[in-house]
Amino acid sequence: MVAKPKSQPKTPSYKNGKLAKNIRNQLFYNDDQRRLTKLVTGLNFDFFIMSIILLDAVIIGFLASGTTGFYFSNGLFLLDRLFMGIFIVEMLLKIYALKKKFFTSGWNIFDLTIVAVSSIPMASSFIVLRTFRLFRLLKYIHHFSKMHNIIEVFISLLPTFVSFLGIFTVFFYVFAIIAMSLYGDVFGSFATLGSSMFTLLQVFTLDGWASTIARPIMLVFPHAWLFFSSVVVFSFLLVVSFITSAILQIMDMKK
Repeated sequence: MVAKPKSQPKTPSYKNGKLAKNIRNQLFYNDDQRRLTKLVTGLNFDFFIMSIILLDAVIIGFLASGTTGFYFSNGLFLLDRLFMGIFIVEMLLKIYALKKKFFTSGWNIFDLTIVAVSSIPMASSFIVLRTFRLFRLLKYIHHFSKMHNIIEVFISLLPTFVSFLGIFTVFFYVFAIIAMSLYGDVFGSFATLGSSMFTLLQVFTLDGWASTIARPIMLVFPHAWLFFSSVVVFSFLLVVSFITSAILQIMDMKK
């Protein structure tokens, strides 16, 4: 008895065609996404956005000055809204192209926050909210080596400055209480803790402290010069200590 040859399984053409179509669509999708990713992360795109931010800065300056005419101001406002639209499209393109990677970059989150804050409806009435967009220029500093070095030094000195600010606050708090206890009953500039600290801040900046603050008090309290001289000397030592610490830190960075 002759065995019948086994029939070959029929390949469903519909499923094969659908699979090929899915693969082709996926390839085209990946290719388009790669192109879009290359576009939004490219140098030319960065310079384009940076130029828009600079133009927007000029427009915000004109709008804040209030020296433009009615029709000119309306035109500037429309340009400002156009630039805002460009920034929103930029964020959407980057989120679409980078997916989850977008949120792994601190600069991207910074950009998204700035654009979101400046695009809320009330931002149209408050120029301060719109000026937040100008801070986005900090993201593109890395394209300019000299500016990038300045930002790096600034960021590295922030912990030192915070430490200095803490010591400075304690120092002024103590001296403000002393001044309020000694002169607060007679001179209104030392009547409260807040006014006393603000007056000592003026002494710290040496802004007319001798003629407008110290000398009038010395007419009533002749020995007040000891107090104000102590404030000036201690303030000077604090500033010198901070500058010395900053210089040493910068020198360590360059080693």
